[in-house]
Amino acid sequence: MTQSTWTRRKFLGAAAVGGGAFALTSGPAIAQSAGAGLLAKLRKAGVVKISMTNGAPYGILMPDGTVSGVSPTIVRLIMERLGVPKVEGIITTYGQMIPGLMAGRWDMIGAPMNITGERCKQVMYADPILYEGSGYAYIPANLPNPPKSLQEIGQRIQKIGAQAGSTSQIILTPIMAAGNKGEILMFPDTSSLMEGLNTKRVEMIVTGIVSLHELKKEGKGGPFEIVYPMQGDPLKGAAPGFRFEDTDLYEAFQAEYRKMKKSGEAEKIITGFGFDILPGWADLTGEKACTLA
Repeated sequence: MTQSTWTRRKFLGAAAVGGGAFALTSGPAIAQSAGAGLLAKLRKAGVVKISMTNGAPYGILMPDGTVSGVSPTIVRLIMERLGVPKVEGIITTYGQMIPGLMAGRWDMIGAPMNITGERCKQVMYADPILYEGSGYAYIPANLPNPPKSLQEIGQRIQKIGAQAGSTSQIILTPIMAAGNKGEILMFPDTSSLMEGLNTKRVEMIVTGIVSLHELKKEGKGGPFEIVYPMQGDPLKGAAPGFRFEDTDLYEAFQAEYRKMKKSGEAEKIITGFGFDILPGWADLTGEKACTLA
């Protein structure tokens, strides 16, 4: 099943299947020797470096250097329980998260990075923290008749804004190329996306739906409206990511996160940041999410 055909209805239906359709797995079979892996090094150093974006409520780098937001908060709690008391957040774009991980600029991807088939070939994903679609924002005075589908965006919109390296960019690229060959402008975060919309650099912007609701609630940006869901836009799982060789950190992280899911702690954190929990979410593993991407 491709990402483009994975809908909310199919997610709910698959999650309801009995007999362990989303059974938890133990992760990679071969773990690193005790004391020789990345987790041991992080415990000794007392700090883990994570990549993240700086856009509420997905990721927030506080003025004092601490991290917040839905995924970094869960990462911070888990790492504390694994004996690593400090999390250093490094702000970057989604497009740089995997290359930076491979280059050793950070120890893991701490952002809720959308799960795609191509990315699953490059990193190990934790169980999804989020499962949602993107939202599209526009200013009615500038775009009185907004598109209702991705196909219509490709046919009508000349300039649309997306976060650099995001799955929104990946999904929109062939759609824009097949339509009127409009342009996708890249922005590093949600604040700059909104600035691009307000200054008429773009006609529409696309980003996580909860970020758009947060911007509207805080009164940031002009009198923009939100389109959600957009016809043709699939739900996407999102989770932290790990290098394939860092099996000790991955397995320990997964074990702690699954404890948080089982106890209800993870759900409380996720909904506290304004996200919805879909039925079956607690049993959806990173491995299964990759097969569905």
